[in-house]
Amino acid sequence: MFRIYREYIRQSKKQSFMRKGMTLIEIMIVLVIMASVMTLVGVNVFGALDTGNEKTTTIQLQQFKSAVETYKINYRKMPNSLEDLIKTPDNRKLIDADTVPRDGWDNDFTFEKTGNRVKIFSNGADGQPNTEDDIVVNIG
Repeated sequence: MFRIYREYIRQSKKQSFMRKGMTLIEIMIVLVIMASVMTLVGVNVFGALDTGNEKTTTIQLQQFKSAVETYKINYRKMPNSLEDLIKTPDNRKLIDADTVPRDGWDNDFTFEKTGNRVKIFSNGADGQPNTEDDIVVNIG
């Protein structure tokens, strides 16, 4: 009886010694699971970043709108560019910046003046004008 038990112990030790690594199938399964998790995390992170850029740009455009309306009240005309909001005729700053801020995607804002109407917009994530991701504010 003890001999059988000792033989069983010796065989199980030998088998466990030989089976220390993982099989290729096990490694592939782990890699697939890890890739799936990383895909889900990546999609959510990049979606949150894009939403943050949109909100930042919308807030900046609202600040520009407010500054343009203040400029119109103070100087009885519309500004000719966004730079006019930083350097006014009496050297006041209507935007608290030394240069015109950029949108959430680090692109320049576009300023268009037509008579007494001003349109300021960001080209959005794709950086191309007149696409559906543009963020626009109309004043006047």
